[in-house]
Amino acid sequence: MKKKILIIEDDIVIMETTAEFLNEEGFEVYTAVNGVEGIQKAIEIIPDLIISDVSMPLKNGYEVCKTLQSVPDTNTIPFIFLTARIQKDDVRHGMQLGADDYLAKPFDYSELLKSIRIRLEKHDRSINQSDERFYALIDNPMVGVYIYEGNKFLYSNSIISEISGYSRDELKLMSFEDLTYTENNDAALEEIQRCLKEIKSSVRIELKILKKDQSQTLIDIFGTLIKFRKKDCLMGNIIEKNSEPIIGKNTGKSVLSDREIEVLQLICKGFSSAEIAEKIFLSQRTIDAHRANLITKTESSNTAGLVMYAIRNHLVEL
Repeated sequence: MKKKILIIEDDIVIMETTAEFLNEEGFEVYTAVNGVEGIQKAIEIIPDLIISDVSMPLKNGYEVCKTLQSVPDTNTIPFIFLTARIQKDDVRHGMQLGADDYLAKPFDYSELLKSIRIRLEKHDRSINQSDERFYALIDNPMVGVYIYEGNKFLYSNSIISEISGYSRDELKLMSFEDLTYTENNDAALEEIQRCLKEIKSSVRIELKILKKDQSQTLIDIFGTLIKFRKKDCLMGNIIEKNSEPIIGKNTGKSVLSDREIEVLQLICKGFSSAEIAEKIFLSQRTIDAHRANLITKTESSNTAGLVMYAIRNHLVEL
């Protein structure tokens, strides 16, 4: 997939020649002629890298960078400044805002290309390292764990491979629909799409799938809508119907007290510890203790794990 680059430059000649050069180098190039248009275009397309002039009408390059740093979807995009003159104070100011590099005009295109590739490679490494840490955090050796976006499995653990017969690389090219046995599954697949379209925040369905060896099996799919790589994704668990999940020494309500279940249900609704304390007339310190006990008893790593536990054990209404 081509990397998207946004050029924000009020000098039309520089903008057009730079865009033409980068197009020939295999990038997908977008342009804007001032800072305001650049901010709008960046939020619209979410580029992989931004090249911006410093001195521009409406908003200068520093203001563009500062604005995009405050927007969650654009705050990690690599930023290269173009400037007619480079002063030490200017560089320091730009770097404090999050700029990754400065190039003085007139610049050499080979120098620009080198800077772009270095910034993109560094950004990709950072994303991959973050992904690996996140995958390690959410994985569960007892049940299938997946992240699903754009009708593709961004991530699936080894349990899903065991259930389906497909390798993790094969699953990255597949959708739930590709796995589905065609008989009476339309309603279940629609529930997944409703969640991805943000009509629902979570999903719990039963689906009949066709394994790689052409045998059939019935699975339970649990999922919660999350933001991953700044996109709406479904994250959850897959459990084969003839296989019970092993979660700690006990499962479901038996391992939790009534008060812990009450706290867990409020956590699933997105309430903070302070808000829960106010709702059920306990101290925040007591709620924090309940939250810690819940994580220990359910063998979860974080709040997302608690939500998954509650969904799997029918402790919350979807």
